[in-house]
Amino acid sequence: MTGHETEPRQTPAELQAEITREQRRLAETLDELSVQARPANIARRQIDRAKDRGTRIFDEARALVFGGGAVRVESRLVHPEEGSIVVKGDDKVVTTYQSRGQLPPEALILMAGVGTVVAVGVVAWAVRRRRK
Repeated sequence: MTGHETEPRQTPAELQAEITREQRRLAETLDELSVQARPANIARRQIDRAKDRGTRIFDEARALVFGGGAVRVESRLVHPEEGSIVVKGDDKVVTTYQSRGQLPPEALILMAGVGTVVAVGVVAWAVRRRRK
C-alpha cells in the first residue's frame, strides 16, 4: 500500500458541504410532507379524485348512451418514481381513449328510421287512447 491510498477521498470542507446539502434536501422533503399531510390538502385531493372518477364515469356513460366520439381502451396504475415519497392514495390512473370516428351513413339512416317508427307509434297510441 502506498501513502496516498489511505488519504481521505474528500476534504473536511467537502464533507461538511455534502452534509449541509443533504440536511437541506431532508428539510425540503419534510416541508413537502407536512404540506401534503395537512387535513385540508388531503380533503382537497380526495375531492379532486372523486370529481375525476365521477367525470370519467359520466363520460363513459355518455359515450355508451349517445355514441360519443371516444371509447376507453385501457386504464393502468402509474407507479411513482423511485425514491419519491407518496402519501397513501396518491397513485395515478392513466386512461387511454381511442377515437370512434364517424358512424357509417347506413347506421345514421337506420337510426333515423327507427326514430321515425317510434315517433309514429307514440302518436298513434296517443290518438287511439284519446278516442276511447
